[in-house]
Amino acid sequence: MLIDNPFPVTRYASPSLFCDREQELAILTGALRNGRHILLYSPRRFGKTGLIHHTFNTLAKDRGTRTVFADIYAARDVHDFNTILVNAVHAALNPTVKQFLRNAGEWFGALRPTVSFDELSGKPRIGLERAEISREAATTTEIFRILNEQDRTIYLAIDEFQQVAQFANVRMDALLRSELQRSPRVHCIFSGSQRHLLLEMFTDVSSPLYHSADQLSLGRIERDTYSRFAVRVMKRHGRDLALDDARFCYDWCNGHTYHVQVLFNRLFGDARPLSRDTIVQVMLGIVREQDAMMATLRSTLPGNQWDLYAAIAREGPVDTPTAGAFMRKHGLSSSAAVVQAMKALLDKELVYVSGHLEDSGKPVYETYDPFLRNWFRHR
Repeated sequence: MLIDNPFPVTRYASPSLFCDREQELAILTGALRNGRHILLYSPRRFGKTGLIHHTFNTLAKDRGTRTVFADIYAARDVHDFNTILVNAVHAALNPTVKQFLRNAGEWFGALRPTVSFDELSGKPRIGLERAEISREAATTTEIFRILNEQDRTIYLAIDEFQQVAQFANVRMDALLRSELQRSPRVHCIFSGSQRHLLLEMFTDVSSPLYHSADQLSLGRIERDTYSRFAVRVMKRHGRDLALDDARFCYDWCNGHTYHVQVLFNRLFGDARPLSRDTIVQVMLGIVREQDAMMATLRSTLPGNQWDLYAAIAREGPVDTPTAGAFMRKHGLSSSAAVVQAMKALLDKELVYVSGHLEDSGKPVYETYDPFLRNWFRHR
C-alpha cells in the first residue's frame, strides 16, 4: 500500500506506522488465542479501533483463523446490528465477488437478503428486511451459524459495543451471550468508549455478560514513546523534527492519540522546515478551523452548559467544579446549575472523567477534544 503521509488518520496502515501499544497488543492476542473474550474501553479517539486492526493484522498470520470487524456505532436496534454484522461477516469471508456468488445461496439464503452493488467499488452489499423481534433474534442466530460452520477460528470485534444497551424490545447482551456459548470457535473483542455502560454490562452480577470477558482499559501512549516515534518516522522520510518540539506537539494535544496523529500529519504535509515557529503556525491554523464548529456548539448548548464547558477547557483537568473559587473565576451561577450542566456535558460526550484523585476518589473532568480546548485558549 502506498502511503503518501506516514501519519495516517483515517485508517490503519501498517505495523511500521503504528506507535507502541506492545503491552496492550500482547494482552489482546493472548486472550483471543487462548479462547477468552475481552472488553476494550477508553475515551473516544484514544486509538481503540487502530489497536483492534493492529491486533487483527497480527492474528491474521495465525493459520486457520479469520478476523471480522463490525463497527455498530450507527446501529439503533437489533435490525441495524444484524445488517452491520452480516456485511462484516461477508466482507471477511468473501473477499471477492466470485466467492460471494459461490457462497451466497448456501450461507445467506435463510436470511432472505437483498443484494446491491456499490457504485464505486463494485462490491456486493447485503440488505435485510425488517421483521418482528423474534425474527430479528433468529437472524442473529443465523449469522452466528455461518460463523460456526467455518472450519477455522473466528476473531470477532464489535466496536462501539455500548450501543446494544440502547436497543429497545430486546436484551441484546442476553442474545449474544447465548450465541457465544454455542460458538466455541468465535472469540470476541467488545470495544467502546462509554465506560459506565460497558462496565455495567460486564461487571453487574445481574447482567447476562457478567464476568464473560477480560478487561483492558486503554490510556494515553507515553509522552516520550510517542515523541521519539514521531521523530524517527519524520527522519525516515527526510524530515527533521526536534525531540523537544515533538513533546511540545504531544502536550498541546494532551496526549490524545488521534489529535497527536492529526497534528503530526499536518506537520509532515507542510513543506516548510519543522521549526517551532512553523509548528505554532500549523497549530493556530487548526484552531481557526474550529470556528464553525464552535459557533454551532455555542448556539445549541444552553448557557450554563457552554459556560461550564468553556471553564473546563480553559482550566484543564478539574476535580471540584462546584468549588466557590472555580465558580467565581468562571462566572458560574450555582452549584446545582453546575451539577446539572456537568451531567449534560457528560451525556453529550463533550466532557469525560479522565481519572480519580488518589486521596479522595473524586472524579477528574476534562474536555474530550483538545482542538476545541485550544480554541478557548487561543481565540
